[in-house]
Parts: sequence; C-alpha cells; structure tokens
Amino acid sequence: MFSSKTKRLAAAAAIATLIAAAAFLWLRPHGSSATPATVHAAAYADASTCIQCHQGEAAGYDRTGMAHAFAVATAANTVQSPAPGTQFFHPASATYYSMTQHDGRFYQRRWQLGYNAKPANIEELTIDYVMGSGNHVRTYLHREDDGTLIELPLAWYAESGGHWGMNPGFDNDHPMTRRLIAYECMFCHNAYPEVPATAHRDLSANPVYTGTLPTGIDCQRCHGPGAEHVKLARTKGESMQAIRASILNPSSLSNARQMQVCEQCHLETTSSNLPDRIRHYDREPFSYEAGQPLEDFNAYFARDPAKGNTANFEIVNGPYRLRQSQCYLQSKGALTCETCHDPHDLHKGPSSTAYYTAICLNCHAKTLDTHVAAHLHPATQNCVSCHMPKRRTEDVVHAIMTDHLIQRNAPPAQRLLAARQEIPDTPANAYHGPVRRYLLDGEKPTAVDALYDAAAQLVDSSNLDEGIPALSQLLQQKHPSQPSFYIELGDAMRHNKDLTGAIAAYRQAVQLDPQSSRGLRRLGVALGENGSTAEALSTLQTAINLEPRNATLWYERALIEAKSGDLDKAIADLRQSTAIKPDFADAQNNLGSMLAQSGDANGAEAALRSAMTTNPYDGGIRSNLARVLAGEGNWNEAAFQLQRAAALEPDSATVHQDYAVALLQLKRVPDAQREAEAAIKANPTSAAPHDLLGQILSVRNQSAQARKEFEAALQLNPHFAPAELDLAETMLEQNQLQPAIPLLQDAAQSTNPAIATQARQLLQQLNAPHP
Repeated sequence: MFSSKTKRLAAAAAIATLIAAAAFLWLRPHGSSATPATVHAAAYADASTCIQCHQGEAAGYDRTGMAHAFAVATAANTVQSPAPGTQFFHPASATYYSMTQHDGRFYQRRWQLGYNAKPANIEELTIDYVMGSGNHVRTYLHREDDGTLIELPLAWYAESGGHWGMNPGFDNDHPMTRRLIAYECMFCHNAYPEVPATAHRDLSANPVYTGTLPTGIDCQRCHGPGAEHVKLARTKGESMQAIRASILNPSSLSNARQMQVCEQCHLETTSSNLPDRIRHYDREPFSYEAGQPLEDFNAYFARDPAKGNTANFEIVNGPYRLRQSQCYLQSKGALTCETCHDPHDLHKGPSSTAYYTAICLNCHAKTLDTHVAAHLHPATQNCVSCHMPKRRTEDVVHAIMTDHLIQRNAPPAQRLLAARQEIPDTPANAYHGPVRRYLLDGEKPTAVDALYDAAAQLVDSSNLDEGIPALSQLLQQKHPSQPSFYIELGDAMRHNKDLTGAIAAYRQAVQLDPQSSRGLRRLGVALGENGSTAEALSTLQTAINLEPRNATLWYERALIEAKSGDLDKAIADLRQSTAIKPDFADAQNNLGSMLAQSGDANGAEAALRSAMTTNPYDGGIRSNLARVLAGEGNWNEAAFQLQRAAALEPDSATVHQDYAVALLQLKRVPDAQREAEAAIKANPTSAAPHDLLGQILSVRNQSAQARKEFEAALQLNPHFAPAELDLAETMLEQNQLQPAIPLLQDAAQSTNPAIATQARQLLQQLNAPHP
C-alpha cells in the first residue's frame, strides 16, 4: 500500500522534526561548583628591610629557588625563556599554544583548528605572574578581575636546556581551562599575601588575592614575623639581646621544630587526591608562623601501605622520602634538612659534590674506608649521585629532582630518568582505602585528632564507607564548633545519594555559622535536588545577600529555577552570573541552553560560542551548540561540532545519536549508521537509538532489519511514539494493516505534535478510528 520511497520520505521528515525539537529540548545543563574566601594580620615587616643589616645572608638566600618562587612576568621569564620554537602543539587536545608580547604585556595564546580548518576557540590571556623559580619549572598565571589567579596550561621546563610542555593535570584530551591557584599553592610559593577576611570560614572558597602580591618567599617564612624585630633594631639604645630575642633563629629550635620550618612547605605525602593534609578548620590560610608546632596548623595523612603506593616519588617529596631513609631513622632525630642545606649558602654545580660528600662522611668515613679496602665500594667520593640519585618525578613528568630517600643500592639511572606518561587523577586511578594519619616528629595526640582522621576519609572520597559512619558518630558525641566537619559529612552523604542525611549535616553547619555562603550554597543545592524548591531558593537568596558578587550562587539558583520551570528567572540569574564572571563556561552553557528553549536562537548561539571559547574540551557545550545550529539549518557545522563532541564523550549515547541525525541530513548514510550503532552500544537500554538505526536502515532499503530495530525499541519502551509510528509505517508497506492500527492509535496520543499529527493522518487514510 505504501512504497519504500514514501516510507523513506516519511522517515526523513520524522528525523528532521526530531532534530529540530532536539535542538531545543535535549540541551543538557552542565553542572559546576565553586565557592566564596582572610587577612593574616600578624606583624610582618617589609622584607626589603632585612637586607639593611643582613646583607651576606640576603645575598646567599637570593641565589636560592625559594627567593624566586613567585615573580611578576617579565620578558626574561616568559617570551625569552629558552625553548625550541615559539609555538607548541598539544596532540591530545588538538590545541596550539604560543607565548606572545604586545602592548607592554605578556600573553599565553591558545587556539584550535575549527570548522573549515580555520583558527577557532582563540583565547589570549595575560601572564601576570610566574610561579616557580625556573630551576625546574615555570608556571604562568593569569589574574582574573575578581582577584583569583588561574594556572595557564602551557609551562616551561628546565630539563634538556629548556622546553615547553603541559602543566600537570593538563596533559590529556580534556585539559582544564580555569584551574585556580589555591591558598595552599600560594602558601608554599610566596610570602603571605592579602586575602579576604572570610577565607578561614569557607575552606573551599574561591582563593581571592587582594592588593599587590609579594614576589617570592622572604626571610620571615623561616624567621617568623619581623616587624617587632625591625622596630627594636631601629630603636636607639635597645639592647642586642632584646633585638635578637624578637626574631626567631631556627637553630635555637629543637631538631623536630627545625624540620617543621622546612616541612611547612616541603612535606607532601602525595600530590594525588587523598588528602595529604587538612588545614585545621579554625586556622586562617596564612596564619602559620615558623617555630609553631606544625601539627597545630595541619593534620597530615598518607595512604595505607596495604592499599596503595607509599613509595611514591613526587616533586614536593623531599622530607617525606628522607623520613623513610635508614640514615634518618637511625639518627633518632639528629639528621635534619639543615644538616645538609643552609638556606643562606646555596651549593650548586661541581663544588657541591665535595660539599655534600663531606657531610655524608661525617658519619660514614670509616665504613667507606673499610669497603674501599675490601673492594666493595669504588674509591670515588660522590655519595649523592649513587645513593640519592636524580629521578624523574611521578607527578610532574617533565621535571627531574634529587631523590631524598638515601638508599644503599639505587636503581640504574636509565630507569630513573626514563620518560614517563602522566597518570591523570581520575575515579578509575584514584586511591580507595583507609587514609592514615602521618605523624610529625614529636607529635602528641590531641582531642580533635579523631575528628580530622574521620574527615580525611571523606575529603577526596577515599574511604566513604568507613568515614561517613565514623564522622557521624563523632559529631554526635563531640559537637565541634567548626562547621566544616558537617559540610564534609554532607558532601560525602550527597555523593552517596543520601540527600536527607546531607541536608541535615548542612543545616547543622549553617546553624553553627549562619554567615557561611559555602554552607548555605551546599544546603540550597541539596534542597533543590531533593525537590524542596521554595526553601532552596530562599537559602540561596540568603547566600546571595551575603555575597552578591559570587557568580556561582547566582548560577546554582538559576539551575533550581530552571528545574522548577521558571525559565525567565533562570535566564535572568544566569545573565547576572555571566556579568559577574564572563568566562564562567558552565553558566554560559546553561544560559545558551535556556535561551534556545525560550526561542532565542541567536542569543543561545552567542552564549554557547562564548562557553566554547573558554572551554572547548566540554563535549556538552559542543553538542548543545550543534543542536542550535541544526535548528538553524546549519547542518555542516552541526556535524563538525558533534564529531568533536563524540570524540570528547565517546560513551555518550545522546551525542552519537545526534551526530547520526546530522550525518543523515548530509546524506552520509553509512556514517550515520555507524554513529547510531555507537549510540546503541553506549546505552543498550534506550529505545531512541534503536528507532534511529531503524530509520537509517529504512533509508538504505533494508526493511527487514529496520523492522527489527523498531521492535527492539518498543521492547525497551512499549509506548515510545516515534518507534510506534515507524513500525506501523513498515507494517503498512508490508500490507499488515491490522497490527499497524493500534500502534498508530497510540502514537496519535503522543505529546510530540509532529508524531501525533502524522499518526492521525495515516489513520484517516486508513479510515480507522483515531483520537
């Protein structure tokens, strides 16, 4: 009764209707999170005043990497850094980078080849600061308008005379585009900066830096606040004893405290998610002073050796590796960092060999002589090269450092220095097991240890099954006044889909600190997810009243408004969010999605292109843009964007399905079939890709195979209207009138107007009853 040609045209019309609808109905919101930020008011002096009395020490210190660990961008440390070529291509992300200079400033430029092989997603950000001395690495930082610093993707590495490479965490097909420089990073790379007064309240707040940043770690990091010392030194008639007593001399400390002066920055058990430390929740980010017990500032943790690697060699592993050495253990605390390292007298180059060997021989001279005489050891005296060899670090794979694990027999250099691939921090690679307390020398148990030990199980989701009940029980017993314990519990419960428990934990946090926008935001989002829309919006409004310039709060409220159906308010809030932070890619993406749903295709395209410029590695943004382009009839670029989206999200059935539709519109039928099959593989329980594959097979005149796919779709979803219509049409082609009519009658009641109309028309042609 119906020819194959009629069927093919009907299928094509159905697909066109489907993609046009999809352009507005399948746009996917893409989530994000961030939070708000203390002024460290200790009496620190202008570091330049130290030089006036301590020129020798200052000159020696100026030769160290610490003195130059943070700097303002200059030609010498940016565009003139020795490296082959001025352009760098990153194959994994198909991205080009270059370092440029114009208008008196320095920039890192990023671009890709886009549609029609033209440069696209071009972003050029100023290099405002350089983190890292250049002894091993230079990382380039851009300062945002809100005072945050972001790490730019391309770094400079000193190895092999200097070369370009991606920063750790960026060497993959989804490199980050807005990694913020956390307070913990700044703590170890610079003198103490000015930060907002709320930084200690919201530990996960956006790390905001106010005013002019210092440039490099100064004398006071090891000697403590120096304002009183400078004041007394300038006071006529003041005694030398009083002047000296007003500043810390680390040599006066116990060996354990001396170690902690170094360990405040150099002790890291791992750079991977664990956590390796938790700053005490009642401490401000930059409130540690040299000489204080470091355990009162940070609680340290390590992996359980039965569950994960504890022999890791990473770029900030010096004391961690040294502490595993028999030399250190047998010294009973006598061996410290300062046994070998004088921060005022840096030893580098050929002369350093004799210097460090002499230190080793203070303990090992007799043993060495005996072993040389017995031909058990070479006569050469270069202890470090054999027993503390240089190695390529596991976390910064382009950097080579001295391994401070003193070994009797180190592996051969070829193995230690061999190139390695970065292993990304992903759920598949993450550590899962108990997080163990890592005790500092002389550390004594305290009343809060158990709370931090339990929280450590949750912070990076390493041990949720044991950590959630442990922290829950401790909170009920101890009732700590720090809201962050409750927030960590809430986050873990939310991760485990326990919204009721999470909401209760967040409520307790907000009760303890009603001014915490972090706690309010967490509570508001959880309430929204739980369907308590009115309270969620009210809670987020309270947070916005406290922090009206927090773009994330407006964003989170918009998502809840959209979920409740109030598209106009959601769009208004997203506009506010992007006005505060124009490069907020997730907000731009969701704004584009919602503008498309409201019928503003031009506004949607503009917002989505803005989102893609900031983050071209998000398949959701590209597929959303493709749907808008499809709705405008721009099938060629839609197919290009969907091809990239499918490469970025190979497990997304929706992306493969959309790409198949676009390919079909471009008459690339075999390619369309391949993508439809990929969609089925990605989501075997979804009816839609089976129906789409059936339509494609119909276009290819494979009616029998097409019918199997329509039937498979209806097996998965018996009332999937597109498949009902398609199967009915196939039956009509095969002159099976009676079984087709019930399918058409059901399809005629579809909420999809195009499907319902076509089904009614066919029923009318058949003189069959229809709704």
